[in-house]
Amino acid sequence: MTAARQRKLAALVARLQVQYGPRALHKAAPPAEPVATLDTTFPELDAALGGGLPRGRITEIVGQATSGKLTLAAKALAAAQQAQAALVAWLDLPRTCDPDYLHRCGLALDRLLVVRPRDGADGLALTRHLVESHTLAALVFDSAAELRQADPGAVAGALEHLAMLVTQTPTAVIFLTEPHAQIHTLAHVATVRLALRRAAWLTRGPDVCGYTGQVEIAKHKLGRAGAVVPLRIAFNGTVRGAGM
Repeated sequence: MTAARQRKLAALVARLQVQYGPRALHKAAPPAEPVATLDTTFPELDAALGGGLPRGRITEIVGQATSGKLTLAAKALAAAQQAQAALVAWLDLPRTCDPDYLHRCGLALDRLLVVRPRDGADGLALTRHLVESHTLAALVFDSAAELRQADPGAVAGALEHLAMLVTQTPTAVIFLTEPHAQIHTLAHVATVRLALRRAAWLTRGPDVCGYTGQVEIAKHKLGRAGAVVPLRIAFNGTVRGAGM
């Protein structure tokens, strides 16, 4: 199209937008690039998510203790390491990170960065710096409940900034939290939100050898929400899910 015709078309569009509203006419946007995903190692969940947890986005995993949320996050990090020989990070605000358990979930500890900030505000700042480095395949923030002790306005601003920043990186950011301590802004900015619940213990004689549960895809901006997927996690020297 010649420059004269482009000017004529632009003037026509501007005039019609004034008359009929700015949304009446607009240039067609190019199709969005598909978002890369990170395997959870649970095939049914990956299928329901359309491939796994989105990279370059925030995922929130909500559940009580022994619901499977920590195991799900750990096995997703292990899958990232196996796929790319990548560096991953675990931000440990409650000081409960157990390297032995993470190793049993498949994580290579020599490519795991454990971060222990002083408080939630420092945790968000460190998360931002780590994401900006473009060196991580995935980062787990444990736990978002700790952010309730920080200034709500500062937390909201930091989460909104992080949500924009992470889209420019290859990092999957995973926040873990509890049902009674959710952060409104986190629920808003998360692309995917998973709600986990333990259903029953698995036993072998008098010993507990695992548990079953379910995960609901409560929110999915890039796909369909609402699916409920069963989980099965077994302990036998290593921690095994449905696929790993």
